[in-house]
Amino acid sequence: MNPIDLIIRRAYPYETEKRDKIYLALNENPFPFPEELTEEVFRRLDSGKMRIYYDSPDSELIEKILAYLGAGFLTEENVSIGNGADEIIYVMMLMFERVVFFPPTYSCYKIFARALGKNFLEVHLTKDLKIPKVKVGEGDVVFIPNPNNPTGHVFEKSEIEKILKTGAFVALDEAYHEFYGESYLDLLKEYENIAIIRTFSKAFSLAAQRIGYVISSGRFIDAFNRVRLPFNVSYVSQTFAKIALEHIDVFKERIEFIVSERERMKKALRELNYSITDSRGNFVFIFMGEEKRDRLMKQLRKKSVAIRSFREGVRITIGRREENETILRELEVFK
Repeated sequence: MNPIDLIIRRAYPYETEKRDKIYLALNENPFPFPEELTEEVFRRLDSGKMRIYYDSPDSELIEKILAYLGAGFLTEENVSIGNGADEIIYVMMLMFERVVFFPPTYSCYKIFARALGKNFLEVHLTKDLKIPKVKVGEGDVVFIPNPNNPTGHVFEKSEIEKILKTGAFVALDEAYHEFYGESYLDLLKEYENIAIIRTFSKAFSLAAQRIGYVISSGRFIDAFNRVRLPFNVSYVSQTFAKIALEHIDVFKERIEFIVSERERMKKALRELNYSITDSRGNFVFIFMGEEKRDRLMKQLRKKSVAIRSFREGVRITIGRREENETILRELEVFK
């Protein structure tokens, strides 16, 4: 078979709902990156640094990430960065023999594994959204989003530790950490076979800048840095990230709003008798059968509203108050 045909047959593109007037499909932050901070970024940029291959990671950025994490047991040797959390995930798949994940989960795990021609194992979560019994061990990298995407629920620390004790490497994807407020970062004290992945895309409104970071043992970070591309995150992106970390209070206010809207949405959906999860991300998830889900998606498209469809139901990103109200009105009518 022609190698191009083989790739097309094996890999399938990442696709999402078409952008619409109200777009609540990709868990983007409803607020733009603050204009005054954008101005600060451009005041700080040094045009002389545009011509060089800029350090990636920038040591100043690593210092600011460590300060943000507030974990005294971590040093600069425990952190690296990626071109979005997705590049970190992609590189980690290159580093291990087999990829393991538990649907419903982040769709890119399967997309990337297939594109790379990796041996992968997918085992669905139990009916009560627990990690199932699975035989894994050294050579496996197990991807677990916490809070989970798309359901938004949180896994117990004991579930994560069961996997760690097998010797498999756990990639704990904390993309939505800020909306939950808790982390299993302390597992790094006891286990070397774990890495925690974070991103600036969600809480910090920097999805377009493509910057994420990974926290793990010094040995893993050394290995990761050997495999990832050099100079993988731009000077401009790293500057945006540094400015964001210098102005945490601005983003905390926004996070608090998003969390309060999420809780308000969950309460309203329960009152409408929808079956939902206890989401701790910046989104809500409604369990829904295929026929009902497709009818809802069709109805919302007519209203220029886009949400994300999954086999198990629909995921709705928390937007601005008026956008959330529009969704709730449509769901009330649909009900």
